[in-house]
Amino acid sequence: MTEQNTTAQSDNISKRALIVAIILTAVATVAVMEWQGMLKHTSNKDDYSLSSYKAIFIEKQDDEQYRLSRKPSNQSAQCHDGFLFIQSDANDKMQGLLVDYKNRGVKCEAISPVNLGIKAK
Repeated sequence: MTEQNTTAQSDNISKRALIVAIILTAVATVAVMEWQGMLKHTSNKDDYSLSSYKAIFIEKQDDEQYRLSRKPSNQSAQCHDGFLFIQSDANDKMQGLLVDYKNRGVKCEAISPVNLGIKAK
């Protein structure tokens, strides 16, 4: 019986040693990934993507209905100097120019209330 007790005691690992091993494994993994160049760092804010978009092509002669989510996107578009800008409704400082896959700005036309048939008060 004493032989089984000593074997059972030697199989136990302390919680402290287990936690240290987990932390060291995580740090070593990140260090190796950095050393191998698998982690990319950038300080240029122009390289960040605000969001990605897709267009839904709608033919004018079709009566087909398109399903859209009823939840708002929390983003708004504005036409500024002939180009379309997207900005976050939650953070006014987060704004970006909408571009296509070749980084060409998407043009827009500012619509005045007169063009919409709305009378100014």
